[in-house]
Formats: sequence, C-alpha cells, structure tokens
Amino acid sequence: MLNSLVITLVALGAIGWFAFLVGSGSRRGGRDEVPANLSAAATDDELETTRLDRALIAAVISSAFLALALPVYYLGENDRQLGFVEEFDEASVERGLEVWDEFGCAACHGAGGVGGGVSFLEPRSQVKVDSWAAPSLNDVFFRYERDETKFWIVFGRAGTPMPAWGLEGGGPLNEQQVDDLLNYLGTFQLSQTEALINIEGNVSGALARLDGADEAVANQISAQEELIASVDFAPTLLPIAEGLAEEAARELRLAGQGLDTDGDGLSDSAEQALTEIGILAVAAELIDQAPTLDPTNVESSIGTSDGRAARTLVSQVESRAAELDLIVSSADSISAQADSGLAALQEAAIAKRWAVDFPVVAALTFGGNLEDARRAIGLFNGYCARCHTSGYSAGIAFQQQPAAGGLGPSLRDGRANTQFLVTADMIEFLIKGSENGAGYGANGVGSGRMPGFGTVLSQRDIELIVQYLRGQTLDGIGVESEEG
Repeated sequence: MLNSLVITLVALGAIGWFAFLVGSGSRRGGRDEVPANLSAAATDDELETTRLDRALIAAVISSAFLALALPVYYLGENDRQLGFVEEFDEASVERGLEVWDEFGCAACHGAGGVGGGVSFLEPRSQVKVDSWAAPSLNDVFFRYERDETKFWIVFGRAGTPMPAWGLEGGGPLNEQQVDDLLNYLGTFQLSQTEALINIEGNVSGALARLDGADEAVANQISAQEELIASVDFAPTLLPIAEGLAEEAARELRLAGQGLDTDGDGLSDSAEQALTEIGILAVAAELIDQAPTLDPTNVESSIGTSDGRAARTLVSQVESRAAELDLIVSSADSISAQADSGLAALQEAAIAKRWAVDFPVVAALTFGGNLEDARRAIGLFNGYCARCHTSGYSAGIAFQQQPAAGGLGPSLRDGRANTQFLVTADMIEFLIKGSENGAGYGANGVGSGRMPGFGTVLSQRDIELIVQYLRGQTLDGIGVESEEG
C-alpha cells in the first residue's frame, strides 16, 4: 500500500516537473540564440518580479514534496527489505531444488528425504549390496546444526555411497550451491511431533531386522551363488547375446524399408522381427521384459511410441552383450572376488555377529525387564548403529558386533563407562550431541559429528540407550558404581 503511494507521488512529481520544463521552454519560443552564459545578466528589477516568484514557488513545492515523500518512503522501507529477504530465500530454495534434482539426491535419500537405499560395493567383503541404507534427511536439522550438516555434504562419508559434494572436499558444488541445497532441505523438514511419532516405526523396524536376520542372510547367500553361476554361464550366453544384438541392430537399421501400415517409420516386418528378438532375449534371461510391437498401432504400449520402444530394446540387448563380454574377459578376477564374497557371507551366517540375546541383556542390564531390553536395543539400532556398528547400513549380513564401532568409536568393553564416569553426563551428551572443539566426558574432544537426539527422542528413550551401553553385556567389567 505504502509502496504504491510512494510510486504514485514520485510519478506525479516527475510528470509535473517535466511539464514545467516543457512550458518554460515553449515560452522562450526559441529566442535564446545566444548561450545563456554569454548573454547580459538580468537586472535586479527584472529578477525581482514574477520570475523570482515562480522560482520560489517551485522550490517550496519541491521541498513540500520531499518533506512528504521521504517519510512515506521510510515507513515502507522495512516491508521492502523483508520482501527482498523473502525473494532471496525463495530464489535460493529454487536453486537448491535444481541441485537436488540435477545430482540425484532423491535416488539415495528418497523423495522428500524420507530415506532410501542405493547399490554399493560393501568394502569389507567386496559383495555388491543392492540397498545400502541411506539416512532420512527430512529430520536432519533435529540431529545436526546447519554447519554440521554442511560438513557432511561438503566432505561426504568415506567408505559409504555418500560422496563429497563440495569443492573443498573434491566435489562439484561451490559454497553457494551447498547453501542453496541446505535451504532446500529446510523446506521439507518434519515437525518435531512428526519426528517423535516416527520413533515407534524406527524401533519396530530395527527389531524386525533382527528377527528376520537368518532369512535375510540366506537370501544374500543365494544371490551371491546366483552371481557366481552367472559368471560361469557367461561364456555360453555371450554368443547368444551378441547374435541377438547384431540381428536387432540390423532390423532397426533397415526398418524404413518395406510396408509400414501404421506409418511410424518401422516396417511391419521389422516390428514383427524385433518382437521375436525381444521374446528370445527374455527367454535367455538377457533382459527382464521386451515390447510387443503392433504393426497397426504407432503406440503399442500406452505412452511409448513403437520407435522408441524398438530403440530401447536394441540398446538393452547391446548393453547386455557388452556386459557379458566384459565378464568373460575378466572372468578370473570376477570369480575370485565373488567366491571370496560368498565365503564372507557364509562365515557371517555362522558367526551371527548381529545376534542379541534379549533375555540375557534383560537379566544383566535391565533387572529382568525384557520389554525395556528390547526397546533399548531397537532404539540403539534405529538411531545409533549407523555410526557405532560397522557394516550396519550395508545390511544384516555385513554387520559386526553391536556397538563395536565404525564411523563413530566403539562403545564396547566398558568404553562408555570409562569416558563418562557419571551416567547423567552421558545422558546430557546424547541429548545435545558434540560441539566442535568442546570437551565431553572424562577426556573427549568433540568434532561436531555426533548428533544430538534431544529433539527426536524422549528423555526416557535416551536413558534406555545409555543404560544398554553402560550395562554388563557390553562393558565386560560389571555393573557401574553407585556414583554412576
């Protein structure tokens, strides 16, 4: 409202001043042939007439205009500055969304940052993991400060699928792009109530993971055995793939010749031949599915033209042939790695490092309360194991002993009790997290990488985690002192 008034007043003043100048020029009627600075000066009698009056009136009007306009402009300045800030923030969020989309953040962290999974080579066993667990980002600012979150984006996490994205860490994003991405992350953060509601689902999921561990490991072993079998069968399959790829490419290359009933650029005979090639490729397990091309329809599958479907089929068969060729040429090294991975999985199935004896934990640490023991372990696995249990994110088959350390330090063998002499100090540390350069516990120095859980977990749940970590089943020392 004020901005519109100011603009209107300025416009009217400009129009009035322009009219005054035009009027003054027209009255002179082109008589000033001699430059004004070379003509004779006006006498006092000439000046002290209506000419002076007009000048004084113009000055008074201009002063009055400024006296009114400046306060009005000032009153709207705060709103204008807030509007600029809002515009800058909106533009930054839009750029952050472009970064999110361009670099495929949702491919790992899920749409809306709900968490997801990504294929990755597990570093210890060299087994390909189909779904390395990527953390949720829709609650990241409850766990980390903005600068701490920025650190992970810039430098990534070594030994995980999370690469360094910032220039300082060797990635492609400059500082402004990282800040824009952070601003975009802020647009889909959960409310604290929603984050607290998620506790039960996270605990249930972590416990279900343990309950289904044997089946999950057996499935991983079966997948590895299938991989070994596919490597062994590759020399037999390669000639079939190469033959189909060559035939498919030829049919596509000559597809413009002959009768074309639907006028889509693919002859009827080419569509029939490519359909048959697709059937053979699926039967040979070269590809998962193939199109059925109808010579009387330009779009045999709704939403996809026959021409595009044909090109996709040829590309898939050619890619599979190239993949098989690579496997055959590197069969020795691939087989050795696959065999080693199978041995690691079989050993994991026997060792069962993920296993937790809930009744024993309940008896030794929770005074026999099995419900508290299960919840404490579910909370630890759901919120802490990603950093403090090596291999946890890769899957149950690759997990080491609970709390044995990973990105974060080991918490076994009494380390929790050694670092925090008093339980209350450890509870406070889990609530607030670490601060870069600030001391914690007996001799710890924070790096800012330990998140605080006070905004996403209840006080009671944090106390259960601390009780589990300080209990006999993990400390190897005994029950903590009464002072603790």
